[in-house]
Amino acid sequence: MRNEVADARQVRRELTGYRLIPSRFPPISIYAGLVANDRIDSLVEIENLTNPRLKAAQRLTSVEDLEPSNRLQNWNHAPFAYSNPEGSLFFGADRPCLELASDKQTALAISVARRQRFLSRTDEPAVGLDMRMLATPICGTFLDLRHLGAGLTHDERRAIGMTVPTSTQGVLYTAPERPSGECVAVLDGGVLGRSLQANHYRFLWDGQKMISLYAFDNEGRAFSPDMLSSDEDILAA
Repeated sequence: MRNEVADARQVRRELTGYRLIPSRFPPISIYAGLVANDRIDSLVEIENLTNPRLKAAQRLTSVEDLEPSNRLQNWNHAPFAYSNPEGSLFFGADRPCLELASDKQTALAISVARRQRFLSRTDEPAVGLDMRMLATPICGTFLDLRHLGAGLTHDERRAIGMTVPTSTQGVLYTAPERPSGECVAVLDGGVLGRSLQANHYRFLWDGQKMISLYAFDNEGRAFSPDMLSSDEDILAA
């Protein structure tokens, strides 16, 4: 695998990356119901003193003399400030990144698969999950690993990730959840443009698997999650 990384091309790409995050309407304070409403603002101020995302943003601003920028936007900055203890597809928890798909269907396929794994682990009863898609402009130079395909094992991917140079802005790869889909693991938040909210979706979980996906768009369409991995663009149908 070391030769694969060493021989991989560095390619300049400009694209829009897609991902999904939990959506709540209206937003709910994490302290709601735990303390009196008139004390929530005070608790938030105290929590902010040790908030790792805010402290990292302050360091970026002071060291680089930056005005508020795209990389400091919460949706862009949080993935690098709060590491996933399980790591990502190619990297461990010690090398945070932001994984994005180059099209909406691939982003949905990845999000459904990950939510399904999480709910299976915790034996969650039937529930509907509201999710919001984010669209993020990306412009950078990335290590192109798409030629390795989607069939690599977990250990193979992590072995590859360990050989990716620290100066690399990110890697392009093929999505295991949708082999025809292209993804990018962003390692340098400076390549990110401002993230914008896109469509709202609901995932329906029956206690064992995702059984339906509903799009709150003009058509109000419903899809089977099994269709997302198809080469066919079902969102355009």
